[in-house]
Amino acid sequence: MSVEKKLRLTANNSSDLKIFSYLCQDAILSKDEFYFDKKKELFIATFSRYCWEKIERIENQKKINFRVISGLQIKNVKNISYQKTSDVEFLNLLAISYKNKKITLHFSKSNPIIITCEKICALLEDIDLPWPTKLKPIHK
Repeated sequence: MSVEKKLRLTANNSSDLKIFSYLCQDAILSKDEFYFDKKKELFIATFSRYCWEKIERIENQKKINFRVISGLQIKNVKNISYQKTSDVEFLNLLAISYKNKKITLHFSKSNPIIITCEKICALLEDIDLPWPTKLKPIHK
């Protein structure tokens, strides 16, 4: 019997954010699943994350991969900027980058979310246990 462990990582520099970017590539979130609390200087997003860190397995001649509900929390946020688009219901996260005190969440077919923060202080945490999926993101 294998015991599933939930991922829980902190990021305090741009190298740490590169690991977050790898782990969060192809995460799916609705346009209503992120929140900025200006008073607490806190940005929070929840999403369905593809588990790139898990090994694909074969069951009944079918490839099984995993997804999990995860949360991203970024502290010390001074401002966020993004353009709401009414035609996009779900956002597909492609990458997370950091430059000039700005963390950028890059999406396919949508505008980025740009998070201005003086110092990187972020948490990536699985909220639930991973579940099997037959679908694996494909990149061309």
